[in-house]
This record gives sequence, C-alpha cells and structure tokens, in this order.
Amino acid sequence: MAKQEIILKGLPASGGIAIGPAYVYEREEVYVSQRILTENEVERELHLLEEAMMRSRHQLEKIATFARETLDSDAAQIFEGQLLMLDDPEMRKALDQRLRHEKKNADFLIYDELKKYRAMLNESRNELLRERMVDIDEVGQRIIRNLQKKRLHSTVEGEHVIIANSLTPSDTLLFSRNDVLGFATDLGGITSHAAILSRSLKIPAVTALHTVTAMVETGDEVIIDGQRGLLIINPCDEHRLDYHRKIKRIERFESELKGLVDLPSVTQDGHKVELSANAEFINELEYVVTQGSKGIGLYRTEHLYIEKGDFPSEQEQYIEYSEIAHMMYPQQVIFRTFDIGGDKLLDSAVKESNPFLGWRGIRMMLDKPVIFRQQLRAMLRASTMKNIKIMFPMISGVAELREVLNMLEDVRGELRDEGISFDESMQIGLMIEVPSAVFVADELAQHVDFFSIGTNDLVQYLMAVDRNNELIADLYQELHPAVLRAIKITIDTGHRHGLWVGMCGEMAGNPLATVLLLGLGLDEFSMVPSVIPEVKKIIRSTTYTEAKGIAQEVLQKSNSLDIRTFLTEYMEQRYPELLVGMLNGDNGVVHE
Repeated sequence: MAKQEIILKGLPASGGIAIGPAYVYEREEVYVSQRILTENEVERELHLLEEAMMRSRHQLEKIATFARETLDSDAAQIFEGQLLMLDDPEMRKALDQRLRHEKKNADFLIYDELKKYRAMLNESRNELLRERMVDIDEVGQRIIRNLQKKRLHSTVEGEHVIIANSLTPSDTLLFSRNDVLGFATDLGGITSHAAILSRSLKIPAVTALHTVTAMVETGDEVIIDGQRGLLIINPCDEHRLDYHRKIKRIERFESELKGLVDLPSVTQDGHKVELSANAEFINELEYVVTQGSKGIGLYRTEHLYIEKGDFPSEQEQYIEYSEIAHMMYPQQVIFRTFDIGGDKLLDSAVKESNPFLGWRGIRMMLDKPVIFRQQLRAMLRASTMKNIKIMFPMISGVAELREVLNMLEDVRGELRDEGISFDESMQIGLMIEVPSAVFVADELAQHVDFFSIGTNDLVQYLMAVDRNNELIADLYQELHPAVLRAIKITIDTGHRHGLWVGMCGEMAGNPLATVLLLGLGLDEFSMVPSVIPEVKKIIRSTTYTEAKGIAQEVLQKSNSLDIRTFLTEYMEQRYPELLVGMLNGDNGVVHE
C-alpha cells in the first residue's frame, strides 16, 4: 500500500534539490558514571586523560585540515574554534586539579565541567552563544569517547538524504565524504554550524522541521528543496517528475556558468560592475580566482587574533598582508581592520549583555591605539604594489572617523620619517553598517574614497533583530523597505560625492537581490566566491535599464513580503534554474 505524501516546511539552510532514500541517523551519545579512584589509579587516570586529549587533538586537526583545504573560511573557522577550546589551559588545569584532589574518573569530571559551561551559556539568550555550546558539547563528547575508547560512526553506504534530530559540525563534514544527497533536521537555524557547513559543501539542507525524525523511516523516498525549505516525504508522481526536471535544468545551468569565469560582469547595454570575493585565509585565494573574482572586496583579518589567541605583531601582519597582495596582483585587496567583539569575543573582555551593541570593531581599536597603529603600519608597509585598500568597520559618525584618519595620518608620517615606502595614494573606505552612518553619509563621504555596505549588521540594527536568534529569524529581512531605502541613500550619497559604493554583506551574494542591487546603482558586489558565477550570469543576462526599472518598482512597495514575491516571480520567469518553483500546499499539508 502506497504511503501518503507529506510536505514539511522548515528553514532553507542550504540551497539545491536532492531526491533519494532517507537515512534516519541517531547519534549514539556517550554516558558517564561517577567512580572514586584509589590512590594508585590517579596517575593512570591522568595518563589516560592525556592520551585522550592527544587523540582528540589529532582527530580535530585532521578535520580542520580537511575543512581548510576544501571549504570556505567561515566553515573552516568552526573547527579552528574547537581546537582552541580543546587547548584551553584553564580547562586542562581544572581537570588535573580536580582529578588529583577529588580522585574521580576523568570522563565524569569532563562531563561535570561541561555542565558549568552549559549553565553559563544558557543564561544568554544569544543564539550565537548557544551555538558555541554545541561546539563545547562536541569537544567534550569527543574527549569522553576517546577515554572510553568508543568510535563515532558518521558514515552511511550509498546515496541518502540524512534525517536527524540535529547534526554536529563533525557529523556534517564526515557525512559529506560519503554519497550524501542532503540534510534535514528537527532542530537548528540558518546560522547553525551544520547549516554553514552545508552551504560550504553545496549540499541541500533544511532545518527546523521539528517532527521530521518522527515522520520519516529509513528507506522512505524524500525530496529535499533547500531553496524553499521543503521536505517532501513519499512524493507523488507529479512532484517527483517536476523536481527531476528542475534538477536537469539546474545541471544545464551550472554547466553554462563554467564558461563565464573569464568574462566581464557587464550588462547587455554595456553597464559594468565589479564582482569581488569575501575571504579570510590565504589558502582561499586560489579558489577565489577560479570563480572569476576580480579581487577581494573584504579580507577579514580577525583570524590572526583568533589563531594566536592574542593580537599578532606588526611583522607577523606585514608578512601575511604582503603575501596576499602579491598573490592577488594586479587585482585589488580590501583589508578590513580588526572587527573583534560581537560574535568574536575577546577572552579578557568584560561581560556584556549585548556584545553586538557593545565594545567591538573600531570602538575597540580606538581604545587600543598601540595595537591599531601596528595594524595600520603593517597594511601600509604591504601596500607598495598599490593594490591594497583599507576599510574601517562599525563607523558610526564623523568624529569617530576623524579620530581614525588622524591616527592613520600619524602612522603615515612615522613611516615617512623612517624612510619606509608605502602607497601614498592608497584608497581608504568605511563600512556602512550602523544606521547612524546612513544618515550622516554626506559628511562621511567627504573624508573617504569608497563605501562598502555591510548588510549583515545593517539589517540587524535597522530591524532591531538579533540575526543569530532563531526565535525571531523571520524578522531578519534584508528585503525590508527600510533596508532597501538605506542602501539607496548610501549609494546615491556616495555617487554624489564621487565615491564608488560596494557591498560585502551576504545580500551581495543573494541571486534574488542581484538585479535589484544593480538597479539601485551598486558598483561592486563582494560575496562568497562560489556564488560569483551565478551573480555574473544574471548581470550579463539583463540590461541596466531594466534593472533600474525593477529597482524603482521595488522602492515603491511598502512591505518585504510584496518585495520578495515580486522579485521571486521575476526570477522564476527569467532564471528558473536559480529559484525552483514554489509548491502548492507547502505548509505542512498532508496530500492524499
């Protein structure tokens, strides 16, 4: 007897379509019990703990290396962070002291220490901090497994869509080395680590389905639509045939994209824009070039702090910045100065109830002038090939910008006095990501050469929505009229003052927004490298005149739903391969 078709609606975590049998994955958890050690057992237990730590480090290093070699910087950084947690000297010191003093088994003490971390993080309502709890749990479970000599099996034979209550970062990465078609989970949001990894791996994924593990059995045929956030269980013939056609169209489209790498990003009526890449690690740059990027529109420098656990020296920074400039020459590289704080917390930072509204970005650097001057010196020294630009984050007003520029001019004077050459005509820009900057853009534009719109934070601050909180994820709307009007004001103001205006937030790499942003007058799009061919295809397939008409029509709309519907209908008519069609009855409806 044929099973009923069921359509579940969740969050679209990673785009794409997959059809195949389901595999319901139940992660085997580890359990501990408390045991009192004899005096003679203590040293042996310490030795076993050291072995387990070393084995865990070796495993994580292998995973991190694989991530660095195959994924983008955001994905690789997940495992770098886990390695830092594993190497935390305070945790190791606490375990050693407790083991010697309390004489309890090591796996119980690890479990007990994790409870303390969980209690602290549970006090926070910040979804990003809760995601860190997932990392802490995974690191702790890994050590306990190695102590208990248990192996984790994140493998499955043959092609399957993995169905799970939740997936850890390691689960996601290890499954990807098999013939995994997609992921569907009860829990998780679009910013969860599993979602970030799925996007980097280009594996379709849907999260927050809530009941999927209860409704799917291993072997059931499922369709996963990562663009719309749908999971179709036991699909009817009509939907199965429809999605097979969509997959074929996508395959033909992706084949076409490969031929665009060396072509310019110019509209059919001759309007040219720049397509750049966001990057964070040197080993990403080779891949960036293969995707047709014309430079780096945002190079994040925070990893230098995160990897070292402290701010790097001027010379350490100079070496890295110089190498990047040489590798990318003659293409431009825009270095963003340290944007520490918010989701990149300093170990020594004072506890803040809302770090995204606190001591972060340029505010922190102005309070640490010695560190800031070292970074500015390193960037200027590395600029002799004249393909480096500097960009300042979190600028909120003219007084703040003047303070930054005065410090930059002081550093330039120092280098001249020391006889050290640098690019005297280097372009200086700032990120428009604080709403106040939008409203004083006229004054800011008089002091810089370019603006780069950071939509991730701009949307968050304009909408008063924590972008990492899945409870209000639906309120984080980059297509909200207020956001689009702020972008338009920024672009127009920049152009009025002779500045070029770019965008380095996630919106720049959203194909749904490409024609709109083009029509608003954006000069440069900087995005995840893998999306560049899709955005280039759209730009080369339209005219600037048409794009301006689309933008004008969108700006007249008063709510984000109407805007999204309008853009989706436009894209489905022009680029159906990028936006798969919406199914009828996609709100958890059971079809006969």
